[in-house]
Amino acid sequence: MKRRHVLTAVAAAAVPAAAADWSNPFAKTWRDTFLHHWADTKSYTLAMLDAMPADGFDSKPNPAQRGFGEQFVHIARANNAYVNAFGIGKAPEPPKTNGKEEVRAFVVASFDWITDVLNKMTQEQLLKPDYKFSPRLPPHSGTDLFMRAYMHTSHHRGQAVVYLRVKNIVPPTWKFEPTGA
Repeated sequence: MKRRHVLTAVAAAAVPAAAADWSNPFAKTWRDTFLHHWADTKSYTLAMLDAMPADGFDSKPNPAQRGFGEQFVHIARANNAYVNAFGIGKAPEPPKTNGKEEVRAFVVASFDWITDVLNKMTQEQLLKPDYKFSPRLPPHSGTDLFMRAYMHTSHHRGQAVVYLRVKNIVPPTWKFEPTGA
């Protein structure tokens, strides 16, 4: 009998504290659905990034725009800033150069860190209505901050289509996998 209690205690300790109490059905469904779609957007973002050869990472469709590599660094940096408002863990550092390997590693680290933050947070943190993450913007809820990262990624990834087309590269096909929820 004691062995069962020990195994139960060990199993309970293995579950992160934040994951233990997601009793609000809306918050739990929102988190799980977002994580599913965040994994999809990571895959698609990396497919876009990978479509550009390394020698095209400095290319710009217009002199006023960021280079292709800079565009993806911008996506990750801004998303890190939104999610940093939760104060959970440390966001990955941006690369020192805009080379393909360095940019890709940073984008992967950013997506993974944001996933980790959402997996570690509590439902109260997710539903909190008043995170102040920028002095020039009004407070955002936790769900707003994640949606801001999702939409920000979509916006700038869409711009990357032009960078690829200017180089006569056919962009990867967009995918969206419904959750069925």
